[in-house]
Amino acid sequence: MRPVLTEDEVAEFRADICRVAEVLFARHGVDGVTMRQIAAELGCSSTTAYRYFKSREEILAAVRAAAFNRFCEVIEKSTRSSTDPRKSARNVGQAYLDFALDNPDAYRMMFDVSQADVTGNPGLTEALARARRSMVAYVKPLIDTGVLHGNKETLGQMLWASAHGLVMLRLSGIVVDDTELRQLHEKTMSALVRGAQQPMTPSQGKTALKRTGSASAGKGRKAPS
Repeated sequence: MRPVLTEDEVAEFRADICRVAEVLFARHGVDGVTMRQIAAELGCSSTTAYRYFKSREEILAAVRAAAFNRFCEVIEKSTRSSTDPRKSARNVGQAYLDFALDNPDAYRMMFDVSQADVTGNPGLTEALARARRSMVAYVKPLIDTGVLHGNKETLGQMLWASAHGLVMLRLSGIVVDDTELRQLHEKTMSALVRGAQQPMTPSQGKTALKRTGSASAGKGRKAPS
C-alpha cells in the first residue's frame, strides 16, 4: 500500500515537478518535453508523475501560474514600497527587469501563447488576472495625484507592453547586455510618462485641428516660385 501523503507533501512534490518542467520547457520547448522526461529528472516513474498532474499541458498551466504569482508578489511589494507614487513606479520598473533577468525560464513560460488550450485552467486564469491588476495598481496613484493623465488600464497596459518588449529583446540577444536594457527601459518609460503628463486642453485640441486642416488644405497648393 502506498503511504498517504499530507497536503504539504503533495504540494511540495507538485512544486518539484513544476520546477523541473519549467527548465525543460524553456530548454526544449513544450512539444519537446514528455512526462517521462520530467519524471526522469525527478528520479521517479511517469506513473508517479501522473498521480499529481493529468497531463503535460496541466503541468504547463501550473508552471505558468506559479511564475505569474511569483512575478505578482515582486510587483505588488514594489508598489507598496513607497508612499511617493513616482518612487513606487520607479521601483516597480526596476523590479520588473530584475525578475525577468533573474528568472528567464519562468519569464518565457509566463508569456508562452502557443498553448491556448490551457488558458482555461482556473489557476492560470486567476494568475493572469492578478498580473493585470498588479500592472495597473501602481499607475492609479500617479493618476490620482495628477502626475499622469489618462485611463489607468490603458496606461498600465502601455507601460507593461513596452517593458515586456524590451525584456524579450534582451532575452533574444538583440539587446546585447543588461546595462543596455536598463538604459533603454529608462528612456522608453520617460518618453511614455512625458506623453501622459499633460492633458490636452480644449483650446489645444482646437489648435491642433486647425493645424491639421491647414496642412491638408495646403497640400493642393502650388509652391511659390
